[in-house]
Amino acid sequence: MKIVIAPDSFKGALSSAEVCEALKKGWLERRPQDEVLLFPLADGGEGTCDALVRSTNGKFLDVETVDPLMRSIRAKCGIAGDGRTGVMELAAASGIERLSKKELDPLRATTFGSGTVMKALLEQGCRELLLGIGGSATVDGGAGMLQALGVCFFDADGAKIVDGIGGGDLKRIARVDWSGLDPRISECSIKVACDVTNPLLGAQGAAAIFGPQKGATPEMVKCLEENLAHWEKICGASGELPGSGAAGGVGYMLRSVLKGGITSGAELVISYSGVDEALEDAALLITGEGCSDGQTLCGKLPAVIAAHGRARGVPAVLCSGAITGEYRALEKLFCGVFSISTGVITLHEALENTAENLRLTASGLAGVAAAFVQR
Repeated sequence: MKIVIAPDSFKGALSSAEVCEALKKGWLERRPQDEVLLFPLADGGEGTCDALVRSTNGKFLDVETVDPLMRSIRAKCGIAGDGRTGVMELAAASGIERLSKKELDPLRATTFGSGTVMKALLEQGCRELLLGIGGSATVDGGAGMLQALGVCFFDADGAKIVDGIGGGDLKRIARVDWSGLDPRISECSIKVACDVTNPLLGAQGAAAIFGPQKGATPEMVKCLEENLAHWEKICGASGELPGSGAAGGVGYMLRSVLKGGITSGAELVISYSGVDEALEDAALLITGEGCSDGQTLCGKLPAVIAAHGRARGVPAVLCSGAITGEYRALEKLFCGVFSISTGVITLHEALENTAENLRLTASGLAGVAAAFVQR
């Protein structure tokens, strides 16, 4: 039998590649004769760069850049196997995990560092850019990225606004000099991996919905909303299109200014992975994620890849670190839904034993398959 293993990462525990290896190990313990193909995937958030680069036999780069508070760091990005497609995650430089809880401040936090990473990929000759924009610490509308790419902002007195603009300073922008924008951008095709459908402004917008997650108080949310509205006027394009509010307005900037296309993160990663070809004659698809609930069916990787399997007549099994909410909805898409947890344990113990629990679950699944094949 051919078994396709195509999971997301288990956040805080294992990368999607490590999840693949643990599941493969368990399966082959019971059915060593089977062909087991591994496709570590992601849905535009954490692990997107790793999944895309590995699945295309590309290479990783380590770039000198800055974090959301303009402190020097190194961030990982990559080049796909074709040598011209650059892959990056906004969170690598501008992510919320770059800051401690006390440091969260969307009025100051900037995407300048992510713009520096993008520039490094341009310098490597990349003319197709794939961006995962989940997990940012910023609500700067992507203005910081533009500064790193050569755009200059000026205040009402004609003074240049210093590099590293945050969400709190967008309203200061009175004039923009677009002439310095890196000309190589015009040669690029930009694809944005994003499953967020929020607009830029309003009750479902970047400030109201995502600002509090990034440390914004109610007063800050009001300020950020006003500043993003000003930014929308500066850029001259509507922020109502779905996904404009993603990553604190970065989705808006990438679409309206850099002319990027926003697409499903899971679909984007799948399209580059080669997993569809492997599914054509597979007997079973095994996927998984750290925690599954009703949101899993709203465009998350396991649901998207399961739909790809169903279209090819391949049943899918979901192996999750935890299952919350109703199983019934998940069971309509997956032929089996399993939590890998063993007994009553702490979160720390669950994370520490993720690989072993995945191995045990896969071994059990293979044992069931063996019993039915022998009948």
